[in-house]
Amino acid sequence: MMSDIFQKLRLDSNPFEPAATGAPLTGTLSPPHDLAEKMKDFLDFHQTGQGVKAIVIAGEYGTGKTCLLQWLHNKVFPEHQTMSFYFDNPGVQFYDLANMLLRTIGRKDFAKFIWELAGLHVNVPYQRTLFQNGFEAYLSNAFHLRRQQDMTSPLQEAIQSAGVTTDEEVAHCLARIVTDIVKKPYFEYRDFIPQQRGSMVPEGEEAPYFRAILKTISQGMGAKAIAFLIDEFEEIGLQKKLTRRAAHDYLATLRRLINLTQSEEIDFWIVLSMTPDAYETTKKLEPSLIVERVSGKTLEIKPLTPNDALTLMKSRIDAVRSEGTDVSREPLFPFPEAVVFRPNTYSNPRRLVKTCFRAIAQADANVQLPFTEKYLHKIEDELYPDSTITGNAKS
Repeated sequence: MMSDIFQKLRLDSNPFEPAATGAPLTGTLSPPHDLAEKMKDFLDFHQTGQGVKAIVIAGEYGTGKTCLLQWLHNKVFPEHQTMSFYFDNPGVQFYDLANMLLRTIGRKDFAKFIWELAGLHVNVPYQRTLFQNGFEAYLSNAFHLRRQQDMTSPLQEAIQSAGVTTDEEVAHCLARIVTDIVKKPYFEYRDFIPQQRGSMVPEGEEAPYFRAILKTISQGMGAKAIAFLIDEFEEIGLQKKLTRRAAHDYLATLRRLINLTQSEEIDFWIVLSMTPDAYETTKKLEPSLIVERVSGKTLEIKPLTPNDALTLMKSRIDAVRSEGTDVSREPLFPFPEAVVFRPNTYSNPRRLVKTCFRAIAQADANVQLPFTEKYLHKIEDELYPDSTITGNAKS
C-alpha cells in the first residue's frame, strides 16, 4: 500500500536517487536535447569516415558524464548495430581493459565465439567430426580424451584461416582460451598480464591480440562495430596520484586504443569521459596524441539551464506519478513550477537530483505543498552548507 506521504505527494515512490552517481532507476534516460543532438552529430560525422573514431566528453564532477555514456550504451549505439561496453574508471594498463572486457562476456561464451568462427576452417578430419557434434561435445572430448594439446594446433590454424588474426602467437593464445576451458572455465586477472605464467596475452603483442579479440566479439555477436565507453580516467587530473610509470602506462593505453579506432580490420569506437583538468593534463603529457588526433572531437558538458533542470525533474516525476492523477496544471508537483533552487544546484545534475531526493524523503504530513522556496533552500543548506560556492564540487 502506498504510504500516506507519497499519496499526499501524488507519487508512487521517490524518483530521485540519494547518491545520484549514475543513470536513473526510473524514467527515460535522456541527456539535454542540445547535448544529445551534438553527440549524434559527432557520431554521424565520423560513422563513414576513415579517421580516428575517438570522442572525449569533458565535464566537471556531477555534470552528467556517466548518464551521457549510459544513454549511448543503452540507446544510441544499439540503434547503430554497435556492441558497446561500459567501463567504470578502469586501470591505466592495457590489460586492465582486456580483463574487464572478457570477464564481462565470460570465458565460455567468448570461447564459443572463437570455436564457431574457426569451425568452418578446420582441416584435420577427426577435428571436423568433433566440430560437427557441437561445442559441448567438443569440450567433453577434449577433457575425457585429454587431447587439449592435440586440439590446440589445428584450432590455431583454423583461427588464422578464418581471418581472425595473421599472428601465429595470437592465434595460439586464442586457441588455448577454447581448449583450456575444461581445466579452468573462467578468466582471472593474471590471464591478461603478459609475462605471467599461463598468460593468455603474448608478450609484446598486446595490440594485435586486442584487435583479434574485438574482431571475434564483433563477428560472434553479429555487430557492425564495437564501442568502448570509458568513464572517468579521473585520477589523471591529479598529478600526485600518477607516478611516472602510471602516466606512461596511461598514455600507452590511450595511444593503443586510438590506433585501434583507425584499424581497417575492425570498426571500433572509443568514448572517454574525464574532467576538464584530466583532459588538460593529458594534452600536456602528450600533445600530439590529443591535440593532433582527437582535436575537434571533444564535447564539453555545459551546466544545466533552468529549462534543462525542469525537464530532468519532470521526466523523473512522470515515471512514478500515481495513476489517475490529474496534474495538468502542476506537472512538477510536489515541486513548484518555477525553478527556485540556487544556480549552483539546478545547474549541476548530481546536486539537483540529490536535493530533490532529500526534499521528498524529508517531507512529512505538515509540509506545505507545493514545496516552498524556503523549504527547498533549507534542504540545499543541509546538503551544501557553503551555498556561496558556484563551482561544481565533487559530492
